[in-house]
Amino acid sequence: MQRYRARLPLVVAALLVAATILFVVGTTIERSQATSREHQEANPVEQSAGEAAEHREAEATETEANTTGEAGEEQASGGESGEELFGINPESAGLTAVVVLASLLLASLLVVRPGKGLLVAVAVVGLVFAVLDVREAIHQANESNAGLLVLAVLTGLLHLSVAVVAGAGVRSPTTVTTTA
Repeated sequence: MQRYRARLPLVVAALLVAATILFVVGTTIERSQATSREHQEANPVEQSAGEAAEHREAEATETEANTTGEAGEEQASGGESGEELFGINPESAGLTAVVVLASLLLASLLVVRPGKGLLVAVAVVGLVFAVLDVREAIHQANESNAGLLVLAVLTGLLHLSVAVVAGAGVRSPTTVTTTA
């Protein structure tokens, strides 16, 4: 049993790296889809002159009705998606880079200098990331985006696995006593 406990930090590190890879893939896909939606909105399909005039009229009416709400949303999101968490855009490239660097740093430390304190920290980080992944899965379900929903669920399961395995590494080995 002791031999397997020595390998737990390596397993946790591998799970953390796998979860990080899925996180990067998911955020990259989501950012790409947002960019393609913006591009499609900027370049509407060619329409006949009559349809174009009707479309401009409808847009003008809609724009007047939504001017106040949209201006506030655009200012709050900085031109990116309107989704924010604690005032932070969870899909920003900067936040993605910070999460990736923190995850890879923790994984590296687990390989180089495993310890109970580090395992506790990794377990807490894994639980926090798993909760955020569940939130993202709910968001993707509301957006009816099955591909990103699956990625969010898989990433959440990996982060939960990180927390569980790290927690198992924290537990001190129990000694078995036998009576004759």
